[in-house]
Amino acid sequence: MLNNVSKFTFKFQFFSFLFFFLTVSTFKSQDRSVTITFEVKDHNFGSAESSEIQMKSDENQYTVFTNDKGIAVLQAVPGSYKVEIRKNNNLGYSNKITVTKAETFTVYLTEKINSIEEVVITAKEGKGLTSSSVIGQRAMQHLQPSSFTDLLELLPGGRSGDPVLNQVNKIHLRETGNPGNDYNTSSMGTTFLVDGAPLNSGANLQYTYDFLDKSNNGLKRRLNITSGVDMRSISTDQIESVEILRGIPSVVYGNLTSGIVKITNKSGYSKWKARFKADGYSKLFAVSKGFENKEGDLKINTGLDYLDAKSDPRDRLENYKRITTNLAVSKDKKYDKGTFRWQSHLSYTGSLDGSKSDPDVDLSELNSYEVNNHMFSLSNILNYTKTEPSFYRSTEIQATVNQRFDKIKQTKFIQLENATAFPLSRTEGEYDGYYPQAQYISDYQVDGKPFDIFLKMVNNFQLDYKWLKNEFNAGFDWQLSKNWGGGQQFDVYRPIDPKATFRPRAYRDVPAYSTTALFLESISTVNLGKNKLTVALGIRGNSMQNLPSNFTMNGKVYADPRANLQWEFPSFQMANKKAQIALTLGYGKQSLFPDLNLLYPELVYKDVQQLNYFHNNPNYRRVNYKTMIYNPQNPEIEPAVNEKFEARMDFSLGLHQLSVTVFKENMDNAFRSMNQYAGYQYKKYDTSGLNHDGITAPPDVNTLPYQTVNENFLYTTQRNGSRIDKEGIEFQYSTNRIPVINTRFTLNGAWFRTKYGNGMPVYRSRDLTINGRPYPYLGLYEGMEPNSANEVLNTNLMLDTYIPKLDLVFSSSFQFSWYSMRKLSPMNGVPSHYVDQNGNIFPFNPEAVQGTILESLIIAQNNDLYNATRRPMEMNLNLKVTKSFRNKAIVVSMFASRLFSYYAPYSVNGVTINRKGAQDPYFGMEINFNL
Repeated sequence: MLNNVSKFTFKFQFFSFLFFFLTVSTFKSQDRSVTITFEVKDHNFGSAESSEIQMKSDENQYTVFTNDKGIAVLQAVPGSYKVEIRKNNNLGYSNKITVTKAETFTVYLTEKINSIEEVVITAKEGKGLTSSSVIGQRAMQHLQPSSFTDLLELLPGGRSGDPVLNQVNKIHLRETGNPGNDYNTSSMGTTFLVDGAPLNSGANLQYTYDFLDKSNNGLKRRLNITSGVDMRSISTDQIESVEILRGIPSVVYGNLTSGIVKITNKSGYSKWKARFKADGYSKLFAVSKGFENKEGDLKINTGLDYLDAKSDPRDRLENYKRITTNLAVSKDKKYDKGTFRWQSHLSYTGSLDGSKSDPDVDLSELNSYEVNNHMFSLSNILNYTKTEPSFYRSTEIQATVNQRFDKIKQTKFIQLENATAFPLSRTEGEYDGYYPQAQYISDYQVDGKPFDIFLKMVNNFQLDYKWLKNEFNAGFDWQLSKNWGGGQQFDVYRPIDPKATFRPRAYRDVPAYSTTALFLESISTVNLGKNKLTVALGIRGNSMQNLPSNFTMNGKVYADPRANLQWEFPSFQMANKKAQIALTLGYGKQSLFPDLNLLYPELVYKDVQQLNYFHNNPNYRRVNYKTMIYNPQNPEIEPAVNEKFEARMDFSLGLHQLSVTVFKENMDNAFRSMNQYAGYQYKKYDTSGLNHDGITAPPDVNTLPYQTVNENFLYTTQRNGSRIDKEGIEFQYSTNRIPVINTRFTLNGAWFRTKYGNGMPVYRSRDLTINGRPYPYLGLYEGMEPNSANEVLNTNLMLDTYIPKLDLVFSSSFQFSWYSMRKLSPMNGVPSHYVDQNGNIFPFNPEAVQGTILESLIIAQNNDLYNATRRPMEMNLNLKVTKSFRNKAIVVSMFASRLFSYYAPYSVNGVTINRKGAQDPYFGMEINFNL
């Protein structure tokens, strides 16, 4: 944590001086070199990342790999060269070129029938400096997803599941267990990027005060507040590839805790493509087309898809609909000294999530609710890459604007059980209330308009000095989020929740959310004999603006240091095959700022009824309240920080690949809601002396006797109290395709252990009454939160076979959950302190309070709850088939999940639980047209 950016300024000046010094010393060695740029594309005109490029002549030899955009840049001495480009060790291009000046070559790889190794229908583990999984278009086509949630099955430790599209789908990376909403920081801290443009918003305030169904089947499941991106809203039909970074990312990326999901959309020419999918829960339609001019420097891609899903195909009253459209344009312009690339992406996503009550159950036939979200996004990226040798290499500027129009609509028939009154005041003091009708219809609406601006610039510099290569990234990013919505909108005389203690609030009155970050990173590569060492060191300074002066975060800069190291050992021969071993280590901190919902919670209205005189004559009735307002805002809240460490080993033997990652993550200040106490005083009026039959006007509170009462109560505030500790092992092994049968075996899995807990003391009240009055004391407990340890061991064995002559791919996936376990730590029901009705705090002595009413603060514990619950093996067999016809003009796919299942029985407290038949098979199919 830094109080200013002076340290960053000093470091930047130091590196600038170092850059200048090394540049001057290396210019002489670069005089004869020219810059050659390769842009490699696959047969589908997509970017061919991780392709190996070899340039050979009689005097010189060069080797370089393409980046995630299929681009590679190298310095070469002029002359004639033979160029060979390989993808997955398969030769896709061979030609001769003559180098005389700086030039850019665009190369298209060919697809041959004998290159069956390129048919990859699983996620591939990345070999870079951070742990990641890459999912290609062919893998997505074979998986047949309905939304982005389905893709997570391909990650180590992932398992398939039926789509649950009637509730928010949160992402959980390297995590097991379901502890509740107080541990949403992991999901909130996963950044989603679509062609570099972020989807996360800091201004989402879509919440409601009442649920049609208080169980897990109501409106609450559809509200996505302070929990990140809802993966239901992300369509996969326009995606070219997905990279999910689970390790320590570059300091270029920030305001996150868990990981990054990098989505790359299709770019370049493609035929008209149409997709139709149907399964037991949903129907999906998608169409797309890509255009490209003859020069290949102008690309236009467009697409549309529509999803209609039901949680139960027999239930027409509850459904989820999604519509997505997008338009992407890319333009390249080459100059003598550099290349410009402009990319623009315009998209719309609409999610319609609603339900109506069953007329056979709800006789009013009025209850209904809808959760509608509409998002418009415009992203522009301008990239300049210099082609001549120089210290400065490139600059990328990205600007993104997201505008959402979110609505929650709810209609509810209210039947009051007794003479209920409502408070109306929006200011503190004593006021009369209101007696509503015994029956009424409440119309409730939540209007949100989150608006996000994201601006980012990354400058790249490069220095090569003999055996040492240095690359530097320096830049900044800035984000502004503001909600212009009308907020909670309802008639205060007809509230949807008669017992609620809130008032309507316009979201436009909430201040804007603004963050800024500076980052500097160096990536050094050195060849030590036949060994290769790569070290990436970076630091990122994060700051939040537009905060009240009393906030701890105001004016502070929070530092995120990150480091990754990779050592590639010399290759050697084993079993007549080339073998390679690489070790990677990483350490880093990742910070996530609280969003608007955490920074500016709603005011808490405590309305205490002082008088409730209900007369048979409505003209003589009177209800009087004392209204007190409490601000639950926590100025001491700070960014959640996740400290990560990981070690990875990559081993390859020919086409056999093995990757094993060990990781440990600790986040002890995640966001959570916690109780805060407050004391108040009010009057209790006595109407026993009134002549009820003789009064001619409502009672006058100025003449009534009263008793002064002191009480306390609890309300919710936001704190850095949650602790989320993750550790585990991830692995993936894949073989080559076995000759004759053309089958590849892929085994991946993970062992996860996740610990959830609260590191702060909590206030609790007792639901007791003494002489008709609420229990007057509160307890402060050090260990009365359910801390849990969760473990799971999952493996997935996939056998996928590709028959080129039939253009047929079929796969069998054996998914095992060998065990899952959950254990609660014992809780301490004895408070450390207690609070009396005047708001005073005293130490709690359990021996001294015996026989007094304070003894009720001791909460008895059931030790049986702390026994570990362990579920034994679960196994599912999934089958998928993809077949092409008419030279890929028609592609038909089908899947059968849980075609065979075995769930081992187990015992709980002496009772055997037999889970045979607990899960039914799940089928679906789709057809694709490429015209």
